[in-house]
Amino acid sequence: MSRTHVVDPMPVTVSRPMVLLRLGYRRPSQVPERTARLIEEIMEAGRALLRPRAIYGVFEAVTREPDECRIGGALRARSRSLHERLDGCGRALLFAATIGAEVEAWCQGLMQEGQMSRGLLADAFASSAAIALGLEVETIAARALGEEGLAATKRYAPGYGDWTLDSQGPLFALLDAPRIGITLTEDFLMIPAKSISGVIGGRRA
Repeated sequence: MSRTHVVDPMPVTVSRPMVLLRLGYRRPSQVPERTARLIEEIMEAGRALLRPRAIYGVFEAVTREPDECRIGGALRARSRSLHERLDGCGRALLFAATIGAEVEAWCQGLMQEGQMSRGLLADAFASSAAIALGLEVETIAARALGEEGLAATKRYAPGYGDWTLDSQGPLFALLDAPRIGITLTEDFLMIPAKSISGVIGGRRA
């Protein structure tokens, strides 16, 4: 088994344009003044609650025809879409990452208190933070795989295409993802919900 690495805290930056785009605003000039002030307030509060962290490891990857993939020996999946992404990859980086439970609890609390506008803005901030988290994971993967002389493929995750969600089980077991506070439901959904997981292949450049 590959040794796993924990990144805590993760260097995640949530930009205002990212949040605005999540809310459907393509230009700052489209945002009403009162809404703009509220967004700034929400972003300031949200940044203080972020607890971004990740765990990852680089494992052996084997692809067999026509759709069988094995990662780290324990993760076995029949998925044509995963096979296409890992074809030619002898190594693969598995990862799980989260922005933390605190932001999620804050969003839910605002909604439960009837502060719907603030709650929706907070959720947009949290979703933007999860996107930023994914971008940082890709940076880490490119560096880790690059150290082995490999080029990183695009990020892919259980639940995408024909890669079934139950692969979350062995993925989490290989990484020991609960070490960073992420657990799975019986249906293989992640808690906290604003968490991400998946694989990035390593291919000879």
